[in-house]
Amino acid sequence: LCSSFLCHLTSPRLASLTAMVAFSGHIATAAALGLFTLASADPLNIPKMEIAPGIEMPVLSIGTGGLETSAAKAIVTDWLSLGAKGIDTALVYKDQQVVGEVIRSMNISRKELFITTKIPGCHLAKATVELDFKLLGMDYVDLMLIHFPQNSSCTEAWSVLEDYHAQGKIGAIGVSNFKAADLEPILAMAKVKPAVNQIQHNVLRHDDATIAFCQKHGIAIEAYSPLGRSNHSGDITGNAVIKAIAASHNVSTYQIALKWIVQHGHLVTFQSSSQKHQASDADIFSFNLTDAELQRLDSLQEQPEEEVSIQI
Repeated sequence: LCSSFLCHLTSPRLASLTAMVAFSGHIATAAALGLFTLASADPLNIPKMEIAPGIEMPVLSIGTGGLETSAAKAIVTDWLSLGAKGIDTALVYKDQQVVGEVIRSMNISRKELFITTKIPGCHLAKATVELDFKLLGMDYVDLMLIHFPQNSSCTEAWSVLEDYHAQGKIGAIGVSNFKAADLEPILAMAKVKPAVNQIQHNVLRHDDATIAFCQKHGIAIEAYSPLGRSNHSGDITGNAVIKAIAASHNVSTYQIALKWIVQHGHLVTFQSSSQKHQASDADIFSFNLTDAELQRLDSLQEQPEEEVSIQI
């Protein structure tokens, strides 16, 4: 990975955005960086990134999958109560009905929220899209992803998503857990290119080849499991380099891990069932990593990520 945030701006659309950088508690516009635009009326000050023409996505979204599924109601309620707007769910999480109910109960305009959902794979795409809408109780979602490629061609499923996009029922379409070989057939036939590839990505484990391919084709990277996984993605909280950098900024190791991703120009979906932890983890826009710190963190890759062994 490149040590400088600016050298990752390979997509023209990123260059048209504005970054918000906080210094000593005062928010200053850093338009020259051309990265993010600050979300309005958002106490957490979570910036947005344009992922497709006219579609702006919060840089941070809360996820409801994996071990957090059973707590989806509390997770979404707490996150929205903090003023955050991005929610990440999927059919396989089996919590979409709960997510939809919470959203409707919060008295928040649907237009203020950004809902990401995922159909399980490339088979029966139309049926799973319809089920997705039905369970959420919505007729529009901001971003819909194909959750994983299932070792098969996804061109037919992609055409289905393009149809819903053309009808205005989906704001942007993308994929998750796709490698370059999975993306190439879609790019060869797509009328609408994937806006996002959501992949497992953290400071100790990152698939640089997939990231480079996506950047080359203007596909935004969204990290899941950005704080690692037990026995799978390294020990972020115990890493001496991360701890030292965290201490120098008077923040947590988790904040450093999330900031590293965002400062490289990527999106993040993370999980937390604690509102206190949601707020503290998301508080990453009051400081910036230096180029030297980014370079040190870039070098922490423990081993190449060969395959996604657990899909979220």
